[in-house]
Amino acid sequence: MSVLALVVLLFCSSTQLSSSAQVTTVLSSPSPAGAANKVNLSLYYETLCPGCSDFMVNYLPKIFENGLIDIIDLKLIPYGNAKISADKVLTCQHGPKECLLNTVEACALHVWPALLEIEYAKVTGDLKPPHDFVPWVTVNNEPLINETINFQTYVCNAYKGPKPAACQGQQMDITPEA
Repeated sequence: MSVLALVVLLFCSSTQLSSSAQVTTVLSSPSPAGAANKVNLSLYYETLCPGCSDFMVNYLPKIFENGLIDIIDLKLIPYGNAKISADKVLTCQHGPKECLLNTVEACALHVWPALLEIEYAKVTGDLKPPHDFVPWVTVNNEPLINETINFQTYVCNAYKGPKPAACQGQQMDITPEA
């Protein structure tokens, strides 16, 4: 294990105890005032998944263009296709290094704050419908399935407030055909 990973894990384990009460409330508490109109954009991913890396490098940065980030409540869930056994052993699709990196990212998200890896397992397991692949992107808890790269259009359509510049020309009819 690298020294950096060890330092991060030690830091995370020391902060986990003091902020564990916040983990449950993050899942169930309403958004703070002023965020009521924000669109929930959730990305379920794995740290060593090539498709997830492609999405995070080539598509997700669009949220930082033309004010789109101002209307998004972004949730990153580094768990993907991992499994936790009954005896609490974590197994990841791309091996032990991915488990370590998922945990390091979960820790970093928790410190800045968010959920820990065990909570990511619960959130991922509660998806309706269950995810079939990663990256799995949801907008207001609705999976985009084959429309992942068009997430910006779905965010713009879901947002009920004044549209930022990023939403100009992003409207499309996303109602199902009869």
